[in-house]
Amino acid sequence: MFRNDDTSVLRREIDRFKLPMFIAELNADSGHFELLALNTAHEAHSGMVMDEVINRPLHSLMPYEEAEAVNERYARCVSNAGQIRYREMLHMPRGPLIWDTTLHHVQSYRGLDRVVGSAIVVERVQRDNRDTLAFEDVRYFAATSSFKLEQISTVLDAAEKGLIDPAKLTGSAGMLAGLCRAIDSTMQELRSIAQERLDAEATPTVHLIDMDGGTNGDSDEIEAAIAALVDMADNLPTAPNRKISEAAPLARSTFRQ
Repeated sequence: MFRNDDTSVLRREIDRFKLPMFIAELNADSGHFELLALNTAHEAHSGMVMDEVINRPLHSLMPYEEAEAVNERYARCVSNAGQIRYREMLHMPRGPLIWDTTLHHVQSYRGLDRVVGSAIVVERVQRDNRDTLAFEDVRYFAATSSFKLEQISTVLDAAEKGLIDPAKLTGSAGMLAGLCRAIDSTMQELRSIAQERLDAEATPTVHLIDMDGGTNGDSDEIEAAIAALVDMADNLPTAPNRKISEAAPLARSTFRQ
């Protein structure tokens, strides 16, 4: 099971499970994993469509740093020739999702390394609306500043054309000074808004659930069934002249677990 080269067969095999599942295979030439199959549950959660991702490398499906991190984990699973589990946030067509993922290593009948993954959506990351609010504030303060600058320009133009009584210039100068102070105050507000957003960016806004927490009993049973199937596949007779591929070196990544 999970060793067939026919992707439609792989689809039927993983569609037996209600848990989101996928199969990826290592391209020995590039050192990158390519998706072979997704089940219906995975499509429903991620928004990915199997027909659109077959034989496509991870780097063509997600941001570069995420693809590097995912590829590294898959390679680690192959290198360990066992099971690994971790949590990750991935940007999917339906938005950012936090997955609790388990990987199992298998080899195809042709000796190509694969990972069979099962995952639970831990959390759907909601869009952060603070940027929208910040830009609304910027738009308001910018419009206010523009209005005040227009007032200053009007007074200066009038003074240049001699349209203001010299006796009133003192009062006009005081008004201009007041407007300049008001504009400076507005600029301070804009700088404050920008600094708040920069400070917020430095602090992760996504809450990753503790790995030591309890897990769903149904998912544990499914994981056990998948593991048993993988073990059973490893014990099946291999095809003639089967060649065992070497694990690819782990890719470097700036992603942190």
